[in-house]
Amino acid sequence: MADEADLRVERLEAEVATLREELARARKERFFGAREAKAFGVPEGLADTFAEASRRVTRFFADGDVDPAEARLRFGGERYVLVRASAFSIDFLDTIAQLYADRGQKEAMAIGRSFLFDVAHTIGRNDAKRFHELMNVVDPLERLSDGPFHFAYTGWGIVRLDPRSNPVPTDDYCLVYDHPSSFEASSHLEAGRASDTPVCILGAAYSSGWCEQSFGIDLTAVEVECRAKGDATCSFVMAPPGRIHERLGEHFGIAVPSRADGNLDIPTYFERKRIEEELHESLERLRRAQVELVERERLATVGLLVSGVAHDINTPLGVAVTAASVVHGGLEELREGLTAGKLGRARVAEILESMTEADAMVRRNLERAADLVLDFKRVSVDHTTEEARTLDLVDHVRRTLASLAPIAKRATLDVSVTGANVKGRTYPGAIAQILTNLLTNTAEHGRVEGRATAVRVHVAESGEGFSLAYEDDGRGITKDVAAKMFQPFFTTRRGLGGTGLGLHVVATLVRDVLRGTLDVKTEPGEGTRFTLVFPRTPSGGLGA
Repeated sequence: MADEADLRVERLEAEVATLREELARARKERFFGAREAKAFGVPEGLADTFAEASRRVTRFFADGDVDPAEARLRFGGERYVLVRASAFSIDFLDTIAQLYADRGQKEAMAIGRSFLFDVAHTIGRNDAKRFHELMNVVDPLERLSDGPFHFAYTGWGIVRLDPRSNPVPTDDYCLVYDHPSSFEASSHLEAGRASDTPVCILGAAYSSGWCEQSFGIDLTAVEVECRAKGDATCSFVMAPPGRIHERLGEHFGIAVPSRADGNLDIPTYFERKRIEEELHESLERLRRAQVELVERERLATVGLLVSGVAHDINTPLGVAVTAASVVHGGLEELREGLTAGKLGRARVAEILESMTEADAMVRRNLERAADLVLDFKRVSVDHTTEEARTLDLVDHVRRTLASLAPIAKRATLDVSVTGANVKGRTYPGAIAQILTNLLTNTAEHGRVEGRATAVRVHVAESGEGFSLAYEDDGRGITKDVAAKMFQPFFTTRRGLGGTGLGLHVVATLVRDVLRGTLDVKTEPGEGTRFTLVFPRTPSGGLGA
């Protein structure tokens, strides 16, 4: 047994020695040996630039440290990895097709292509940035010329540039080129998977990312011909996104394609991010529009109340003015009579009594007018900036509904309030707005023609908070309408001035300001009951 173990050890030692010799030889010959990458179809006047780039990239990859025993593959002081070509192309797309099978083949492929383009474009940009920093390359053309050689050394493919190319750092930038040995096309062909569309997404994206970093301008690349679909080579056009359609027509005679035709992919770097940003902007515009509509509805209600309040205020003010004239007349008579010495004591007493009664009438009616203004303010307050206050909720509800009398009177609503001794801290402005919207909703949608519609509001304590029930005996609401009535912009009065925001505002205030719940019970012909339950509000800001 010992002899067999010794033999195994000797064999292992021999194998290790052989591996060391092979590793030493590999290090001596370098990972890529003495071979130098070549570029084909170098643009006129740039032969020297590309020759120097070839030598620069060759030096970079020749000076490597490769040690499989430690999984080490390093160039330029950084670790590299080798990835199986099919895993990063055809296999990835197959997986995406399976994951998004419910979206259909076309949409699934669009998702996979978009992802691959974003990833490879990012890699190309960062490979270029890192390489140029390490090799101290500054000139844009020199940076671009490094790309084809780096592309070849890292196994992506060979680059053949077309003389029609115009690599300039402006909007006129254009690169026409081929990848005769693209790894993506090779992966499809080796797998026996012909394609109806070009497949070299990664190559196009990596190239455009490298050139974008080199020139400091936005670029994208489109594959026009592809070996995977039977063409002689894989051909590309690269240009700024806004000029890519023009370049396709100029160099390949292709009319501006539709993204929906599926025959040509026009990639945009991180298009999903752009779409998300546009969606966010659209939602923000919608939010602002909704806030504006809510404010308009509130102001419309306030405007309706102004006319009614103005009428109600005119009555006590008229009485106060009449009474004030009595006081004024009495003062004039006293002044003239006392000056002339013609007023007796009895007449002075009569005048003073009349003035006292008139003064009391002035005070009562001015106070009534002041109460009407206070009630109006109670409804018109901006609930978004109001602070919580401690109040008698029943009194607040009663005063709020009193200030809504113009709306109730016009719609023939008979409004009553019940409840007593319900006090606590809450947001009076939000409650006033809720009552305003509910009453307006009854006036516009719930009242029954030909008779008064009763509106009953009951306030009570509920656990650690409040309960407010608003009930009418009006028309009621159908199930279809009830299912949608809290949705923003839903209205049964489309074209008649309804915004569809009244009940949505109610639900929003109950949820976001009062931090409560809202329950609705309704049947057609039997009226509607809204029940709000909300907690007392602790000291602090809105919704604290």
